[in-house]
Amino acid sequence: MSPCANCGTDTKSSNSTSIPCDVCHGMLHLNCLGLTDTDIKFTRTRSKSLKVVCNSCNNNMTQFKDVKTLIFALQAEFTASISSLKLSFETQLNDLKASFIPKQELAPTLFEDLVGEVIDRQSRKQNLILFGVSEQSSSFSRDQVPELDRVSTIKILKAMDSSYDNDHLQVQRLGRPSSEKTRPLKVTLRSEKEVTNFIKRVKHLRSLPEYKNISISFDRTHKQNQYYRQVKEELNNRLSRGETNLRIRYVNGVPKILN
Repeated sequence: MSPCANCGTDTKSSNSTSIPCDVCHGMLHLNCLGLTDTDIKFTRTRSKSLKVVCNSCNNNMTQFKDVKTLIFALQAEFTASISSLKLSFETQLNDLKASFIPKQELAPTLFEDLVGEVIDRQSRKQNLILFGVSEQSSSFSRDQVPELDRVSTIKILKAMDSSYDNDHLQVQRLGRPSSEKTRPLKVTLRSEKEVTNFIKRVKHLRSLPEYKNISISFDRTHKQNQYYRQVKEELNNRLSRGETNLRIRYVNGVPKILN
């Protein structure tokens, strides 16, 4: 018995002419294909590349094309992401070269420092630093304190943005405990965009009496802090000379003095 790949009935006992599927080589009734002997002879004399395919093989080929299309789309997306990261890395590296060594030859050791600085900055992009958040008393266990810090941080962030819904953020105290000062909190958010959003809302936080002593900043590297202090000192000098309406603004992540 040689069943039709489409209808399942025996092709040998049928009055209908049968031809093989060009993929699986199973037999097919011409009737199941909606064709006649004349149709097959005519089309194949015109085109040797004409393929006859059963329903099952046709479905498999369609699914394969869909998977192939998806793979190509993912490959294109991955390539675009890699190109974007490469461009970002090269841009930051060039900015650092221009900032630290204008008109000078780049020494190998300094190049390593620059690469390390870029990597350090990348690792900090999703972090916020909170200053002035009270530390919990010693009456709490070591396991309880991090959770209490996390709850306090969520309240502060929601005070700035009531729609904020990340209850799984990471919080860490920086430095060793001290009875003389409160340690800052490092808060890791989901994206650099979230960090920028909260930095822009600092004024709103300061307008709330319960949070007036809390300040927020980017998680800067040592070199970034040095540069920020230089910009801050320049701002103070210009203000002392009588200039007005000046403030520090971040332009593409770099602090600048603007009107």
